[in-house]
Amino acid sequence: MTAETDTPHVLEPSSRPLPWVVGLLLILALGTYLRFGDLSARSLWYDELSTWHVSRLAFADSLRWLPEVKMAPLYQVCLRGLTGDPRPAEWVLRLPAATAGVLAILAAFWLGKLGGGGWAVGCALAGLLACNSLQLDYSQEARPYTMLVLGGTLSVGLWYRLVVQPRSFYFFAYIVVATLTLHAHYLAVLTILAQACWWALTWLFAPTRRRSLRPLAALVITGVLCTPIVIRYFYFRSPVYQGLEWIPALTWQRALEVLEQLTFGRAWVLVLLLPALLLWVVAWRGLRPKRLPRPGGQLFAGPHDLCGLLVVCFAFVYFGLVVISWIGQPLMVPRYALAAAVPVLLIPLLLAHRLDRRTPLLIMAFFVIGTAPAWLGRGAHLPGFREMAAYLNEHVDPQVDAVAVAIYDPSHPDVVECERLGFAYYPLERAEPYELWLGPDPDGMHHAVLQDPRALYLVVFEGEPEPLLEEAGRRLLPFVINGEAFSRLYFTPYRLIRVAPLSER
Repeated sequence: MTAETDTPHVLEPSSRPLPWVVGLLLILALGTYLRFGDLSARSLWYDELSTWHVSRLAFADSLRWLPEVKMAPLYQVCLRGLTGDPRPAEWVLRLPAATAGVLAILAAFWLGKLGGGGWAVGCALAGLLACNSLQLDYSQEARPYTMLVLGGTLSVGLWYRLVVQPRSFYFFAYIVVATLTLHAHYLAVLTILAQACWWALTWLFAPTRRRSLRPLAALVITGVLCTPIVIRYFYFRSPVYQGLEWIPALTWQRALEVLEQLTFGRAWVLVLLLPALLLWVVAWRGLRPKRLPRPGGQLFAGPHDLCGLLVVCFAFVYFGLVVISWIGQPLMVPRYALAAAVPVLLIPLLLAHRLDRRTPLLIMAFFVIGTAPAWLGRGAHLPGFREMAAYLNEHVDPQVDAVAVAIYDPSHPDVVECERLGFAYYPLERAEPYELWLGPDPDGMHHAVLQDPRALYLVVFEGEPEPLLEEAGRRLLPFVINGEAFSRLYFTPYRLIRVAPLSER
């Protein structure tokens, strides 16, 4: 390999920085508006209610609460520092996620500038991330997935700098960012493993004079700092309750759908990502043409090529989830694959820039404009528990109606507590909800609420209660709304079923 190809791409100075700065500020303003514009528009759903609940427990108890053991504790720590209100508004609960989503745009811009991308690739990547529907969804959800994106993006850039220029600032900054990211979500370990693998490969190809043990020391220190949360996960987790039963088994169609959601659909995957990966691999194998459309351009810039780090990160995160889903617990869902989002967006932009400097901006404009109806028309939200509670507050007459929550697995108290959270955050004003124990307990059919002569509004989280209700001698009673009858109402992800009283059998 020649000396020219053994040096990484460097930042390209711009002779006209002001237009780029204005463009970046506009992108940041748009991304902020899309994330903060309607933080309270949607009802809290099941997982967000768990986030609220765990953040108001005593901290020691929160680390042992079964439904949240699978989640690292950084998000709830942020909420504790943000507010002491026992029942904060929805927008407060989602504020850390929205803030991390905005900061991820800036982190993406910085990462895009590395490796020779300059302002063009940085602004193009920031624009794509600002308007990506999946990023917008998780920026408005009280869960740590945008923290995973932010931390993963920063850690990749800092790791690249640490390996190429092993300075003290990058060393300490990487340790801080990597540690916080692992405290935000356990699956950040896939990104850390990818970085370690890439460093090991560069160690083999780098000249002896450029080898440094600082990256290895940073990994060791990060591992030591994250040991407590690893111990916590394996000590408190329950083999009976994993909380991931809803994830479907892996299929190639499912894996492709997740990849499409991470990007901008099948066009991005088939037209940009796969050809870019193939082109880069061909260049990495030394088969690239000597002359490219841009004089002096190179698709492969030696072992310290940022594109190589991105390829390894994508492979570890995406195919790591594939392997885990094949041999163990299925995990192939968009939220767990979010750490791969920035690499799959940036790889085509970097390689396109090396062929022609204008192409990344054209790619950004094409996909941002093409998907504008999706990210501009996000005002409509499916109804949730808030709307269900409002419906019950309006329609329930305690003299003739009762409300019950269907609970299917009374053997796990923490899970039962999850089912109660909706009415704890959105309380009923006119009736106190009962609990109807269904499922493995046959005595549940003799629950007092089923002997109540009033009509029963049954809130269902999971399971099919109709056969059990029929066994108890009750039948479905239709809702009548605006003259139209319904056997049940859907308040995603919950159901509301009205059951006829025993007197109407």
